[in-house]
Amino acid sequence: MSDRQDNLYELESTFRLLFRKIRTSWTRFEEQGVSASQAVILEKLEAEGPLKVSQIAEMLYITSGAVTSLSDKLISGGFASRTRSEEDRRVVMMEITDKGREVLESLHRHRSEVVECFFGRLPKEDVDHLNRIFKQILEDSESTS
Repeated sequence: MSDRQDNLYELESTFRLLFRKIRTSWTRFEEQGVSASQAVILEKLEAEGPLKVSQIAEMLYITSGAVTSLSDKLISGGFASRTRSEEDRRVVMMEITDKGREVLESLHRHRSEVVECFFGRLPKEDVDHLNRIFKQILEDSESTS
């Protein structure tokens, strides 16, 4: 195996470990029974406005069934609501509620803590490089998918 391939495997292994640690920190977030995954849906609803389940699934790269399952819990807890489209009554839209917005405030505080914990000590230049590198990897992966 070449040095480059060894370095790439080491990079992938290190990235996977970092990703697991960050994901573990995220899964510790639970506010009023709202999981981190559900909070991501609330974030999308807050940012984008009312959305169809299929739109949320596409944005989050998960199945519509997974979104429906997570959404049902958000709706039963009063964090989101379902409404019918005015243009086409067959289309059901999801919308964030005021209670959902309150939970997002807690999420944003938690996110700040997680980000600070993992990246806060990095110099701005390193953060800029990592942003550029990750964006390039994502862009390259989109063109090969």
